[in-house]
Amino acid sequence: MARFTNLHDAGRALAAHLKAGIAPLLGDIAAGPPIENANAQGEAIRVSQLWVTPQPTHRNDDWFIGEDGQRRAPPLSLSAFFVVTAYGTSPAGEPVQALNRLGQALQVIETDPVIEMPIPASANIDPVPGQGRMTVTLVPVAADLMEKIFTPLQMRLRPWALVELGPVQLERLNPPLPAPDIVAPGGVRLVGPRPITRPAILGALPNPLGAGRRLRIETAEAANATELRIGTSSLAIADPPLGPDQIARPDASGHIFATCPPGADPGALDIVLIAPEGGSERHSLTITTGRPALDAPLTPLAPGADLVLTGSDLAGAAQVFLWPARGILSPLEVIELAPTAVTAAQVVVARAALDGAGLRAIPMLAALRMGPNRFTPAVPVEVAP
Repeated sequence: MARFTNLHDAGRALAAHLKAGIAPLLGDIAAGPPIENANAQGEAIRVSQLWVTPQPTHRNDDWFIGEDGQRRAPPLSLSAFFVVTAYGTSPAGEPVQALNRLGQALQVIETDPVIEMPIPASANIDPVPGQGRMTVTLVPVAADLMEKIFTPLQMRLRPWALVELGPVQLERLNPPLPAPDIVAPGGVRLVGPRPITRPAILGALPNPLGAGRRLRIETAEAANATELRIGTSSLAIADPPLGPDQIARPDASGHIFATCPPGADPGALDIVLIAPEGGSERHSLTITTGRPALDAPLTPLAPGADLVLTGSDLAGAAQVFLWPARGILSPLEVIELAPTAVTAAQVVVARAALDGAGLRAIPMLAALRMGPNRFTPAVPVEVAP
């Protein structure tokens, strides 16, 4: 969009654009009415404005804030229609050069339809003020439109073409409004809807989980959680928990510990955290029965303490495997040890064996090998430094 303070400058800009593009150079190109003598021998082109019409897409533009911070009315956006007439006859009165120059003008419009503003002064071209850009296009003309154009002008027909120039913008006469306050008096107050953050379940171990065994849930934004749903079972979150149907709030690391009901049906179910802000996305969990299963440890493995893993049906445990929770980068990171003591509900690994195997103070995962190609689901083990 090109912005002007003088509508006549739009015609001058089109004339300068034609003068810069036509070759060989034609010096007599100007914005003004058609030449009275249609048979003038001197070669010339006139750019004559016929009418303007508002650009429909800009009729409802809002007031805007200018560079000085003041609110201004949107400029008047127009499409301007010009008739381009050409002159230049031979001594015999034939308009040979008029037709040639008109064709050259149409070639310039087709080749370079964009006019950049302002137009600086150069050889044979006067400067034209303005800002922005506009385009010029050839308008199809029927015979009836030709008659309507030249009959009111009361002049003889001469080589011509009708073109549309736009968007042409003119500043309105509305004075600018005062600049709005950068900060409202008394400060900024936000009211109405506010963003909320629902709790999220990032993971749960062990999975599959044995019925009646303890589960550790990794959470985020769960400080306000009020309820944990495991399938159809519901556990209230309280601090401290006072009954079998209540569990503790997330610890400092965002961990929630919950025991699966012993009578839970085997199969897949969903766990969901409920908070005043809404429920978390569903997290899938599988429940098993009649298989060896471990509990997620409640506390980190203290320095110098033996590793004690609790669960059910653990009497056949043959080996204990530990590996980094972040993933295995090398087979050497997997620790394989024989348990020091084994019962149906508990497996113990002596601390001396753990230290001898190079146990590091990083989050680990642990699983038991119950027989050939039979392992318990892994549980997380936090190793305290």
